[in-house]
Amino acid sequence: MAPLASVQGQVTALFTKALKDAFPSIQQDALVTKGNPKYGDYQCNNAMMIFKEHGAGLGFDSPLKVAEAIRDSLPPSKLLGDISVAPQGFVTVRVSPEWLSSKVGECLLKGDISYLDLPRKRVVVDYSSPNIAKEMHVGHLRSTIIGESVRRVLEFCGHEVHGLNHVGDWGTQFGMLIEYMKEAYPNFQDQLPEVHDLQEFYKASKKRFDEDADFKTRAQLAVVDLQAGGEFARSAWQKICEVSRLSFNRIYQRLNISIEERGESFYNSMIPPLVEELKVRKICQESEGAMCIFTPNISTIPLMAVKSDGGFGYDSTDLAAIYHRLFVTRADWVIYVTDLGQEQHFHMIFDAAKQAGWHRPPLTRCDHMGFGVVQGEDKKKFKTRSGETVKLGDLLDEEVHLEISKRVEEQSKDGGEAFLSNPEEQMDAAQKIGIAAVRYFDMKQNRTSNYVFNWDRMLDAKGNSAVFLFYAYARIRSIQRKAGIDVHSIPSNCLQVKHPAERDLALKLLQFPDVIEAILGDLHLHHLTDYLWELCNTLTGFYMKCKVLGEEAQSCRLLLCEATRKVLLKSFQLLGFTPLDKI
Repeated sequence: MAPLASVQGQVTALFTKALKDAFPSIQQDALVTKGNPKYGDYQCNNAMMIFKEHGAGLGFDSPLKVAEAIRDSLPPSKLLGDISVAPQGFVTVRVSPEWLSSKVGECLLKGDISYLDLPRKRVVVDYSSPNIAKEMHVGHLRSTIIGESVRRVLEFCGHEVHGLNHVGDWGTQFGMLIEYMKEAYPNFQDQLPEVHDLQEFYKASKKRFDEDADFKTRAQLAVVDLQAGGEFARSAWQKICEVSRLSFNRIYQRLNISIEERGESFYNSMIPPLVEELKVRKICQESEGAMCIFTPNISTIPLMAVKSDGGFGYDSTDLAAIYHRLFVTRADWVIYVTDLGQEQHFHMIFDAAKQAGWHRPPLTRCDHMGFGVVQGEDKKKFKTRSGETVKLGDLLDEEVHLEISKRVEEQSKDGGEAFLSNPEEQMDAAQKIGIAAVRYFDMKQNRTSNYVFNWDRMLDAKGNSAVFLFYAYARIRSIQRKAGIDVHSIPSNCLQVKHPAERDLALKLLQFPDVIEAILGDLHLHHLTDYLWELCNTLTGFYMKCKVLGEEAQSCRLLLCEATRKVLLKSFQLLGFTPLDKI
């Protein structure tokens, strides 16, 4: 199958050639936008500006004359259908139905959908990043699902992607925890506790650390022993990590997350030689007893490579991490997916990496994908009724339970069958719909905004929700079953777009790569969720105006349905959904 290419990009290339040929002395990028559907598909907006800046010198007396010169210089192309010029100087084009028919058959029906973003890059995506000895909570939801989808989009585009889980598995807290567990749970290395027990032990150990001077001293010695590789301390630390890892992996399996753990401890041994190198190069300087890096954009707050007490903190670890990713792994692009509260910190890390020569834009690219917080109906951070942080596992369980209850209630009201009579099918479907509902509701938001968590809107089958999209997919499958024809046996040249609703659907399908390009540009996933909502509404309009089965155009319309199914399926895969053939 031929890789997909941006339709708007191809139209822009044609207008770029027309501008160069019509006005060789003027250097101006083609300004092409989506047009008003009433007049055309794409619109070139250069004529007005050219007239204002150069009209008299070129001998034109109106923007219309400039626009006509642009139109007349457009190179021949099968892509272009009707071309019109407005008095204001807008040049509007319609994509030809013959080209749409050909490209849908060539790019969407033959094999897997593909897209290439060249040149191919090595990309590191840092996401999820929970803390060892603590349960994952709703605060980890956004980083985990946004990061996973970005990783999938980049892989779909042909890049070599490394998804890394920068877990919090190192620091003074482990000395407290190890020392406390020796007292309260002496056989913990043989009988592993659950992660929620570890969280309670952590709270208790912190209280002891703050109130008991003798315990504090022992905890500090335990940290020294751990850092020195002491046998008991290292074994205890590994067991604690193992308990947490099992808990994390249960969540990752439910969400179908593919990620490599590379926690803070991985970089620990790199920090001392790295600091020495930065000191020699005068990048790291002493300030009030600490070794600091001052960055140009935020000169008042330095990064502390070494704290005033001689210890290493988050700044130290993140400096070592970006060094390893850019200089050792040789990543071309590094993306950090965390809440917006850490935005300044990571931009300081990027600036420090520039000073050190590890980050060399435009050869390398570093992005912080900041996101807002999940809120309750009170517009405050999402909490349980008792005021505690919502555990991510509990949230997913509740979503599945609600989905089952909702489906059974709706179908009993309609007098229909129970929601998938087989209990195993029922649970499987509820899991798929429930997880997709949570992910879609999150990712359809503007990433940088806070949003209110609302179960009803997540599961609304008639609104902008994953449930609505699943129904659209299942309806295509139902039509295909009723047709009783293997769609792959229909020759692709049977696809002849004629009806306006067929044309609208074909054009919307071929705009899928424009959406991917938008995500590559600004790393906002709501471009894809917006597109899916528009696509499914365009599909609904197609059904209303074009009967599929039993018509002369049945073969053509079955092929359009199949192309739509494939674009939906690929989009679902990128967002982490598994659709249902029946609902």
